[in-house]
Amino acid sequence: MKNVLTAEQVRAAESVVMKTGVNEIFLRLNAALAVADDIYPRAKSAKRTAVFCGVGGNGYDGILIACRLKKSGCAVSAYLVGDIAKFDKTAIAYAENENLNMYSAVDYKGDADCIIDAIFGIGLNREITGETKTLIEKLNAQKHAFKAAVDIPSGLNADSGEIFGVCFRANVTITFSCYKIGMLFEKGRSVCGRIIVRDVGVKTDSILHVCEDDDFEPYERDRTAHKGTCGRVYIIGGSGNMIGAPMLAGAAAHAAYLNGAGTVTVCLPDIHRVSAAARASMAMMKFLPSDADGFIKFDKHALDDIISKARAIDLGIGMGSDPELNKIVGYLCDNYDGTLVLDADALNAIKNDYGFLKSAKPKIIVTPHVGEFVRLTGKAATVENAIAFARESGAVTVLKSATTIITDGNEVRLNISGTPAMAKGGMGDTLGGCITALSCSFEPFDAATVACYRNGIGAERAVSSYAELMLTAGDVLKYADYEE
Repeated sequence: MKNVLTAEQVRAAESVVMKTGVNEIFLRLNAALAVADDIYPRAKSAKRTAVFCGVGGNGYDGILIACRLKKSGCAVSAYLVGDIAKFDKTAIAYAENENLNMYSAVDYKGDADCIIDAIFGIGLNREITGETKTLIEKLNAQKHAFKAAVDIPSGLNADSGEIFGVCFRANVTITFSCYKIGMLFEKGRSVCGRIIVRDVGVKTDSILHVCEDDDFEPYERDRTAHKGTCGRVYIIGGSGNMIGAPMLAGAAAHAAYLNGAGTVTVCLPDIHRVSAAARASMAMMKFLPSDADGFIKFDKHALDDIISKARAIDLGIGMGSDPELNKIVGYLCDNYDGTLVLDADALNAIKNDYGFLKSAKPKIIVTPHVGEFVRLTGKAATVENAIAFARESGAVTVLKSATTIITDGNEVRLNISGTPAMAKGGMGDTLGGCITALSCSFEPFDAATVACYRNGIGAERAVSSYAELMLTAGDVLKYADYEE
């Protein structure tokens, strides 16, 4: 997993390595080589590549990148942004020696089909105005051009993900040593495009990490496995007012099967007996006593039957404002010793009253989206607050968003796989089924991490076959292959 740092932490890490005797120029050359190698295929096929260089360190890197691309046979020019007298004289001299064409950025004609942004780096702390703002807007308006950012898109706050007035919108960002946290939140996800992290010789350390494909190995069952040893999953959900609940529960059940559960039992209020039977899939059905409004009632005998069989339970889908849901949560927390995934309405039932989770008998995973987290805790959906909640509750916390925060209170794993096509009902329900099933084979923290990452990858694959707006949760599951 790749580390995630703030701008200050990056500067501190760079300072440490330079104190060991490593020359700053060595790091810059490493950075330039990394970017040039990644951009080369695009730049080689482009009629014209333009590298926009600011007066600071990022611009120095940009000049070196342009020189490297020129040596590789690319048609490339450097455009200097700002007062040329403020540019590093060593960089300018090197470029002149390499016969690199250099121009003032105000003379750019808008004719490049490959654009490299090296104007501002992670140290930017002010709003972009004047000619530079106009230039970035001009570059963004070139819809046909391929755009790459060096280390971070110019105009993005490296820590908060906010925009300093205007920001370069990249197709790809080649960043050095680690992810910068601002790339992963707020507008960062919108302007960075694909993020590639390259090692340039700076060692970093952090409790925040981003999940990547090579972090996961295929899971192999024992040759003697059977459905009983692979885990029995129970999904408890539904209410009288949630007529789609059986379908959502069915989707979660299907997800659980696709993620290795030995058996899956969907537990619904008995008011849904007929409608659920009409939608029956591979999952078994169990119907729980419900009141006149179709809410599941607290029934010790029924819960004890589930507890005696389940290795993992998913609770909360479509249960609405069930008046006895809080009691059901409490009973499972006191008496069940498997893994309990609390989702959707189960989280709403314990909002601002979740202290008892710390002493719960089962392993707890909570899976709120941003709105549910705010209701649950009364706090903003931030990394810091997710960590605090996980520590207070003892629950593995999966805070779902474009960047999903997964934490056990000590380590944070940030999942950035996925696509905007996932902004659709049912995605969270299937994810809950995946997490619950995987917790039969993995510890909760790992189960949540694997499920979030692979579901996101499944969505990325699926949009290559489906129109983005047509994508459904079921489509994602078809492509979330855990064995690749």
